[in-house]
Amino acid sequence: MRSFFISLSLLLFTLAAVAQSDATAANADTLAPYEKNRIIPAFSIQTPDSSWFSKGNLKGKMPTLILYFSPDCGHCQLETEEILSKTKDLHNLQIVMITSRPFMYMANFAEHYKITRFPAITIGTDPAKFVTRFYDVKFTPFSALYDKNGKLVKAYKNGIDMDELIASVK
Repeated sequence: MRSFFISLSLLLFTLAAVAQSDATAANADTLAPYEKNRIIPAFSIQTPDSSWFSKGNLKGKMPTLILYFSPDCGHCQLETEEILSKTKDLHNLQIVMITSRPFMYMANFAEHYKITRFPAITIGTDPAKFVTRFYDVKFTPFSALYDKNGKLVKAYKNGIDMDELIASVK
């Protein structure tokens, strides 16, 4: 009888260990790609002048903010206005604004906010929706801040904390 309880205990212990291992593996599978690969992704966007801009066009050794937005999102519009009003505080930061909405929506947004007046800001559309999938975007605006070496510092899933962003790039 004693050996039965020992065998049963070993079996339960083994099952618990396997279940824990499976849960850990399942957790890793639920992470968004940016949480696994914490460097700036190899994106490609079409800008308002119809040219293409990619990761290779980024200025090296400079912090980067990838800002995923939707032109018709009220919070995205407010965040854009706040960023534009703080460009002097954000002069050490390159910003890439990306949407997956159709080209004309992005071009109209860029024109409305006069984005081309700001050399540190690039705006474009991602027709392949690569960025949407890479960041597993659920809500807009979504932003990811990378350091000067292209490593993820912080993801802002529900809008940017502007004071924190400014402090991070000073």
